Amino acid sequence: MNPLSLRRMLLFAAAFLFGVFSAAASPRKVERLDEGWTLYPRYDVNKQPARTEVTVPHTWNTEDVFNGMGRYLRSAFVYERNLPLPKSDGQRRFLHFQAVNSVADIFINGRRVGSHYGGYTAFCFEITDYLQEGDNRLEVNVSNAYRQDVAPLAGDFNIYGGITRPVTLITTGADCISPLDRASAGVYVHQDAVSRERAELTVETVLSLKHRGLVAEAVLLDAAGREVLRAGAPAEGERVRIPLTLDRPHLWDGRRDPYLYTVRVDLKDGDRVVDSMSETTGLRYFRVDPEQGFFLNGEHLDLHGVCRHEEAEGTASLLNEEALRRDARLIYEMGATGVRFVHYPHSRYDVAQYDSLGIVVWYELSLAGPGGYGSPGYVADPALERNTMANLEEMILQNYNSPAICFWSLCNELSFKFDAPDRFLRELHLRAKALDPQRLTTLAICYDQDRFQHITDIIGWNKYFGWYGSDGKGIGAFMDNAHALAGHQPIGLCEYGASASILHHSFQESRNNYVHFEEYQCKVHEYNWEEMASRPFVWCKFIWQWADTPSSIRDEGDRRGMNDKGVVTYDRNTCKDAYYFYQANWSEAPMLYIAHRRYTLRSQAVTDVKVYSNQKQAVLYLNGRKAATGRNDGLGRIVFAGVRLQEGDNAVRVVSGALSDECVWNLDSTRTEEQVTASERLDGAVD
Repeated sequence: MNPLSLRRMLLFAAAFLFGVFSAAASPRKVERLDEGWTLYPRYDVNKQPARTEVTVPHTWNTEDVFNGMGRYLRSAFVYERNLPLPKSDGQRRFLHFQAVNSVADIFINGRRVGSHYGGYTAFCFEITDYLQEGDNRLEVNVSNAYRQDVAPLAGDFNIYGGITRPVTLITTGADCISPLDRASAGVYVHQDAVSRERAELTVETVLSLKHRGLVAEAVLLDAAGREVLRAGAPAEGERVRIPLTLDRPHLWDGRRDPYLYTVRVDLKDGDRVVDSMSETTGLRYFRVDPEQGFFLNGEHLDLHGVCRHEEAEGTASLLNEEALRRDARLIYEMGATGVRFVHYPHSRYDVAQYDSLGIVVWYELSLAGPGGYGSPGYVADPALERNTMANLEEMILQNYNSPAICFWSLCNELSFKFDAPDRFLRELHLRAKALDPQRLTTLAICYDQDRFQHITDIIGWNKYFGWYGSDGKGIGAFMDNAHALAGHQPIGLCEYGASASILHHSFQESRNNYVHFEEYQCKVHEYNWEEMASRPFVWCKFIWQWADTPSSIRDEGDRRGMNDKGVVTYDRNTCKDAYYFYQANWSEAPMLYIAHRRYTLRSQAVTDVKVYSNQKQAVLYLNGRKAATGRNDGLGRIVFAGVRLQEGDNAVRVVSGALSDECVWNLDSTRTEEQVTASERLDGAVD
């Protein structure tokens, strides 16, 4: 990773964690409520139910994510803690939850404050009038039980229960920038017109006022914290809009230059600042052409990357800052220019990593279908539609100022099996465009093109040629046909790939449940990328998926309850061979990697040695002797064909300039291919 980009990411992430609702000049106080919680079953009828001390973020599913076949706990629990608060003296207090999965009911001193439906967006309640002097009992009733009115109804991923992201207590004066506008920061930077010559902005601020005569000031700060512009307006009504015009703006230009400004809004009574909020943003403009793909700031950008869940080993879906930074770093080093956040809104902390690295984000609503499985992912239920529409509004407003997010995805793999979703999807599209006219709407489909076409601005396909019973060489023809049928609507490829275990090795094809050869995953990816690299009209190319991810419906590969299509392992300790194939094609940093290195026990004396590299040529050494020189084929591969191994250990070493890589393969020609093929199954154990 570029050291400057890494430093920028770390500094921004550290500032972001506690800065979403605070500013140095403001009397506003923000406290994380991580400690002091107890947990007990919601429907325990004992007079004194057994309690467990927990720290938030928390989920009750960390121990059973690998049970498989639907066997993980979907239930209801109560989180409880004390809030020792002094006399308010005119101060206001708000509880802000970054996410509670999936339904939350909030009580203060036994009085209901409010409820929230949907497990992946933030919500906020003012609790000022519910508090008493001294100790106050906060109860959060949480359920991730199956229900028909909260999305996602089903999916090829686990829906973990709990307070999965941080909770904060916000204290303000009587007059404040409101945290109640769908739990957003209350400050929106509208990029009305942006070019390399000029940026016309409107800073919209949501207010909650008890007094008159206040003024709102918007201050634009550059990346070094220096003031660039300042303008003010009377703070009247619920919203104030302040125009700003900047000549020769420094654009957010993807990986090349992910430049970030800060917009601070000060609410002032005379010279006294009574509240203040800061939001980081980047100025950019973009479009998608049906023939030429994605353009950022007027220049074509090949948008390629990965699909990823917000999940980490040991903490499941909890907000794990270290894990999110690690993923972002590895994805950056892979050379990705884009990332698709699936299949629900990810945390703002997660988004911030990609803002600072210059990686474009596809951001997705939790209206997810399970593709070819039994559930359609949608039922025509008024409560489901009402809650999903609210989640859409939260998703957009809470992430409005992110420069990385260019696309709002409305759904994934819904079907027409029971109730047709097209009418509701059109309503979601219209609402998204009303809230945010600048960004493009999209959706991910795997069938029924005629029914989903032209609902959103652009669309993406999920197609697994080479894996789910389809010819591995059909993706190019399919995309050509889809392109012809789409007319003027741009189409992308937002999922493709194959399963792989780092324990399973053979050059044979593998599509059965329990044997997922790493070598075959490489073959599928190589062919798919070769076809997609030559088709610029495919506006996005996103691999399924970034990392192996638990999915309780699966019983396959080397571990029960795991979708192992990732290009890195669930623990992130091992990048699979396919990761390096894409790094060879996407990254500008010099790299060299011997593929199929974990296929250590061989039965065939003659083999090809394949190297993934972005170098023009390399030299192969076998057992210390120069064996061959090879050239790059233009797709990140250097192949040394027909190399003869000796019985026993073989030291394989490849060199290109200052780069080198090596491994050891053992030949036992007395064995058959089937005898040496590894197919170990862990049955739920963590490797």
